[in-house]
Amino acid sequence: MRLYFASHRAVWRVGDVAGIDRSLLAGALERYRLPAGTPVLLDEAMRPVEPVSSWFRSLALARRDAKSMRAYAYTVLMLLGFLQARGTDLRSATEMDILQFRQWRREDTEGTVGAPAGTGTLP
Repeated sequence: MRLYFASHRAVWRVGDVAGIDRSLLAGALERYRLPAGTPVLLDEAMRPVEPVSSWFRSLALARRDAKSMRAYAYTVLMLLGFLQARGTDLRSATEMDILQFRQWRREDTEGTVGAPAGTGTLP
């Protein structure tokens, strides 16, 4: 999985998109854009990971600040890695899995702090 953060400036740095008029592109980006700083978690095929990406979007639409969303995103990545190491995923996690993740984060703070590899910016 790869974590990205929405950046409006990054879209225009890319330049023109072949086959799409610049005004049409600008209109589409305005209608569908994510608020700046919104995390987007993508799988190996570059598809949004659900329900996490929808939750991130709801945070952005509720006007959470980018710094808070970034912290939430890294916590979600840690949770997903923790669950994967236990042979489960978010949809099948139990309350006990979540409690054990919480305990692990509190006990192993040095191993859980910092931005994981595979992060970037999404236009």
